[in-house]
Amino acid sequence: METTIAIVEAYAKLRELSRVMTEIPQQEEKSVEQKSLLQRGGQLVDDLLTDTLPVQSSETSFELNLAMLKFKHSVKRENDEEVRQLREEVAELKRKLNS
Repeated sequence: METTIAIVEAYAKLRELSRVMTEIPQQEEKSVEQKSLLQRGGQLVDDLLTDTLPVQSSETSFELNLAMLKFKHSVKRENDEEVRQLREEVAELKRKLNS
């Protein structure tokens, strides 16, 4: 059940990212709206690529070059304590979003 929910949430974020990426070039260059969309797009990419599964130590880097944007996402985890803390933060954010 938890996996199904995670898949649905990831799909919703991917759809939102698609909408954001479509809207960015339609905004005036360097406008507040465009910067806000760029920020939201970066957050969505981060949400989609951040994996909260427990790991002892790993470093992951992902780079995506698009016509107008370049996203680079790096994650480094050292121990289980960091993973536990991240899970708590994600759970807290989900509770805030759902309330």
